[in-house]
Amino acid sequence: MSKIVILKSGSQACLNPLHSGFAHGFGIFETMRITGGRLEFWQAHCERFLHSAKVFNLHGNLTEAAILAAIRELVQSEKLRDGIVKLSLLSEGAESCCYVYSRSIELPDESVRLQVNTQSALNERSVLAGHKTHNYMEAMHLKQLAKSVGYFDQVRINTAGFLTETTVANLFFVKDNILYTPALSTGILPGVIRGEVIEIARKHSISVEEGHYPLDALKTTEAFFLTNSSVGILPVDSIEAEDLSATFNHPSKVVETLKIAFEDTKKRKLVVLTDELEPKELE
Repeated sequence: MSKIVILKSGSQACLNPLHSGFAHGFGIFETMRITGGRLEFWQAHCERFLHSAKVFNLHGNLTEAAILAAIRELVQSEKLRDGIVKLSLLSEGAESCCYVYSRSIELPDESVRLQVNTQSALNERSVLAGHKTHNYMEAMHLKQLAKSVGYFDQVRINTAGFLTETTVANLFFVKDNILYTPALSTGILPGVIRGEVIEIARKHSISVEEGHYPLDALKTTEAFFLTNSSVGILPVDSIEAEDLSATFNHPSKVVETLKIAFEDTKKRKLVVLTDELEPKELE
């Protein structure tokens, strides 16, 4: 069985240290953006969340309707218009518990710098690959290392030596008007915004290739950007490694086309969570 707990401002979760959710980080999470009291890309987020819940036998009796009702209650009670809503589904003995809570949104600059980490390879064969799990210490540690020396994040290489993702975002690069992104088989997370960008590109007749790319591919890359649910599409100025220093063009025609189309797509897929919106805000 599964239960849902809404964590409103000032409330706290009580976790049993003997339960696997606390003791081993046995759980999954989902991060979604709220804009103007509306939830972005709910359907894709929910499908990914429930899929991972089923894979790790955490789903119990959780339903899309019950989770969305809890999110709506949180947003309305907190009068939340802009920010992040998170779901954390943890193993708690014979059952699991889905915690629903919010945090403020932290947006980076309009473009960022990255460094490459070739020492801590992402294991594409891990049973956790492709899932947002609470086993996130490695990723957060690597991101903190990047920030400590002036970078936004680290680009990770997998055990086969191919580009994968950063610690918190999927990556795309452009060459000769073709959009490239690492394939899911490299061990990356199937990002919600990644999927939207691929769909948008194809609708706009932009060729998309999902594959296995070595680090050297960045030497001839014209543009580079990141995607995740907090930032949407985030251009990258440069990437640096021990034997690589790559800078990218701004603005890129391909990236600008994708950014404009992405904003239109986002508006069409919003879920209204509060009754306080004026009619004109829903147009």
